[in-house]
Amino acid sequence: MEGIIRVLQAARLLTDDHLAPNEEYGLVVRLLTGIGRYNEMTYIFELLHKKHYFEVLMRKKLDPSGTLKTALLDYIKRCRPGDSEKHNMIALCFSMCREIGENHEAAACIQLKLIESQPWEDNLKDGHQLKQLLLKALTLMLDAAESYAKDSCVRQALHCHRLTKLLTLQIHFLNTGQNTMLINLGRHRLMDCIMSLPRFYQASIVAEAYDFVPDWAEILYQQVILKGDFNYLEEFKQQRLLRTSVFEEISEKVKQRQPTEMAVKNLKKLLTCCEDVYLYYKLAYEHKFYDVVNMLLKDPQTGCCLKDMLAG
Repeated sequence: MEGIIRVLQAARLLTDDHLAPNEEYGLVVRLLTGIGRYNEMTYIFELLHKKHYFEVLMRKKLDPSGTLKTALLDYIKRCRPGDSEKHNMIALCFSMCREIGENHEAAACIQLKLIESQPWEDNLKDGHQLKQLLLKALTLMLDAAESYAKDSCVRQALHCHRLTKLLTLQIHFLNTGQNTMLINLGRHRLMDCIMSLPRFYQASIVAEAYDFVPDWAEILYQQVILKGDFNYLEEFKQQRLLRTSVFEEISEKVKQRQPTEMAVKNLKKLLTCCEDVYLYYKLAYEHKFYDVVNMLLKDPQTGCCLKDMLAG
């Protein structure tokens, strides 16, 4: 241990008193890589950065073991945290796509934090500035997703891809005069936001971006049973989300909430989408849709099956 300390002291003395004053930066690099104690010799990183000789450290042949690239990135993160250009340059030189992705993602989050730093209503007053910040965040997030994908970081790439869809939707809303806030939402606000969106694809984008699983039965109750929006239901069906449990949950909500005549009519129409014949029969019977019950019993395709089930 004492030996390496003496070597490091001698290297520092040699650099400060002889090599740096004479601008022998090639020898400085050889000294650094020869000793290989990069974390203890960050003064050389600082010197080379100051003298615009930093890029020479990025020659791949200097770093067969990979320890130099790690030390360089650590130096940039600790000593020059705002220098994203240098960070990306190092990562590119060493084909470190994940690190580039992390840097782009962090830069995108900074744009979102700038928006979050003031009330949404104040952001809307300067719509041009808000759109500029959103577009910058979108570009950075797209770059992040691409970089992650190059390094097979599937989870991170998917996360960034979902955020790009959210940012794109937010920009679309602003361009069409809709002021609904979709970004920077706390989890306690997600359900209300999703419920307010008129299209299922919009609700799906928000839910996925926040990795949030909403109460789809409640949303369908509001959109389809109360509002009669069966286009919403069609979009929902296309994603193969219309499971038997959803019909049962919606049925319970209708029972508990004193439905209007229109809500009952919409429930009856909704139940025609239920592919489970027995459940369709059961729910129709519970809601006194006797015309549906008789139709199912008389139908040649469903009648025999239902009678066997009921007899059993």
